[in-house]
Amino acid sequence: MSNITNNDNYNQTLIELKNLGLIDNNSISDNINFDENTPWFIDVFFGFTGILASLFFVGFLTLVLFEANIFEQAGLQLIIGIILSTVGWLLFKNKHTRRGTFWKSLAFTLSVAGQLYVVFSIFSSEIETPLDTWLLLFFQVLMTVMMPNMIYRLLSTTIALGCCVYLFNYYQIPEVSLGFLAMIMTIVNVQRYSIIQRLPAIWHSLAFDLSNALTYASAILLIVFSVYIVNAEYNRDFISNMFIYNYILAQVLLALAYLYATYLILQRYNVSLLSKLSLIIVCAIVVLGSISIYVSGLLATSLIIVIAMANSQRVLLALGIFALVSYIFWYYYQLDTSLLMKSVSMLVIGIGLLLIRWLLIGRYFSHSVAGNAKLTKNAIESQERLS
Repeated sequence: MSNITNNDNYNQTLIELKNLGLIDNNSISDNINFDENTPWFIDVFFGFTGILASLFFVGFLTLVLFEANIFEQAGLQLIIGIILSTVGWLLFKNKHTRRGTFWKSLAFTLSVAGQLYVVFSIFSSEIETPLDTWLLLFFQVLMTVMMPNMIYRLLSTTIALGCCVYLFNYYQIPEVSLGFLAMIMTIVNVQRYSIIQRLPAIWHSLAFDLSNALTYASAILLIVFSVYIVNAEYNRDFISNMFIYNYILAQVLLALAYLYATYLILQRYNVSLLSKLSLIIVCAIVVLGSISIYVSGLLATSLIIVIAMANSQRVLLALGIFALVSYIFWYYYQLDTSLLMKSVSMLVIGIGLLLIRWLLIGRYFSHSVAGNAKLTKNAIESQERLS
């Protein structure tokens, strides 16, 4: 009986989403009366197994092509990659095969293998840098839009954003990377529904799925890249050693993205930008950004936590908290500077955060609660006098 009730609730939810324009008719016809709702962690598990299976498949097929002395032809690699990607796409789109876990895993394996062969063909050809990276970026964007699979879209989106970070480094502006990733995560999380509603109804479902993939891809790369930048030995040897990384500019751009996210969240709750609460929050972000110029991971992970709490995203919140705790340990035990300097910097940051917390809770929220309690007490006394 409970299974029937859950299925009815699930079907009713799909119909309500259809009425809101977030899914199309095909989504309802493919999902109504579908008894098995696969949890997200199962999909992630099969995603990892699909990647592993695709590596074995690519290794086997590459060995066969290498023995036939035709593997080094970039055109042949491209054709094989397109064929495998097409077969994977057909399996994903077929409403009968995509309901089975085995077929979804097989489709994921073939599509990832096809993607690897396309990457081989791009970088084994005579295309010069950065044109090869631009081609890879275009291919990843195309496959992200076409492949109807969350794990595949997450993988392709991560590679696409990684290509953007590489291009920023190539054009000698890596300071833009943190702000770019933070802005992407802010837009696809806080402004998601306002942007989706401006699109035609037929694109709502696709835009919603793409925003989910961009959410976690931008968060993962923001964490990884901010941790990589915090290393005092970071320079542009990845591309060139002719210039030095500007920590202050990168922190300013990241803080601006943080302020923009704060503005959107305050606007959601109709809080005036000139109110006392808004000014305190803005000052707190500025102080946090100022004391963590060389510890950019602190500002990045706090942004992820704030957005996750504002949107009630438990997975993203867990990712942000885990990254913050791991980041503190990783930062302290780096060997780039002495532990004494690390201790002093962490002490200053900790004191600053405690002062900000005291200011927010002790100076604002306590007065707000006291004011509300006083108003309630006066209202009760007035009602008693009238009675």
